[in-house]
Amino acid sequence: MPTASDSRALNATAGAAAARSFAYRFLAEAFAFPEPDGWRWVSDGATREALAEAIHVAWAGVPELEAMAGAAARSVAGVGLDGARADHLRAFGYTIRGACPPHEIEYGDNKADALFRPHRLADLSALYRAFGTEVHEDLHERQDHLAIECEFASILAARSAHAIETGNADGSAACEGAWRLFLREHLGRWIQAFASRLEASGSAAWMRDAVALLLGIVRADCAKLGIVPGSADIQLVSYDARDGDLCTEECGLAGARPGGMPPA
Repeated sequence: MPTASDSRALNATAGAAAARSFAYRFLAEAFAFPEPDGWRWVSDGATREALAEAIHVAWAGVPELEAMAGAAARSVAGVGLDGARADHLRAFGYTIRGACPPHEIEYGDNKADALFRPHRLADLSALYRAFGTEVHEDLHERQDHLAIECEFASILAARSAHAIETGNADGSAACEGAWRLFLREHLGRWIQAFASRLEASGSAAWMRDAVALLLGIVRADCAKLGIVPGSADIQLVSYDARDGDLCTEECGLAGARPGGMPPA
């Protein structure tokens, strides 16, 4: 019989954790800048079928996510690489700070301490490193990009699956603790504000469908853990060009573009 702590764990079985990993990997690829191999994978019929199964397994108690996943997968499959790239640039622009930035630390209290952004970025990087995920200069992307946060969620779920499958109770507990921290302090904190801005920006239908799926998943995961997601009304932090864009030489994850998942 499941214990009280089991009922609040995101990943009760290795199968559920692996399914969660796949779903977040799909979303990581959807929000990364479209590249030929990645866009071919995310648009493939086999990927669409696997996503539907993953949603059914990992979020069995949230049936509305299955419809959201179907809509997102069909929308993505209906857009070619060139169109997806144009849509991506139209939504996010060519710079870090557009009208709808896909970066976590652009969202926050304008009255926050000046060190809000660098401290939050450092906290996120430390969380990545704690689970063996190193940043890499070749990716040329900041660690708080939405695609990279989804990729980390995929990696974390894969590690949960491995820990459960091998009976590593300490490893499983560590992963569950990381999920709570990641959703409370990072992805769950800003995703509603990002989704609201993306919707208001008049972005392409496939992007709106993808963010609707991500938002539904994050809300379900937060509810499972008793976490209240951040408000949709979070504003962009004040920006001083003298501060730079906070992107150091080491941006990205694991030496590969978002969407490539290392072994658990």
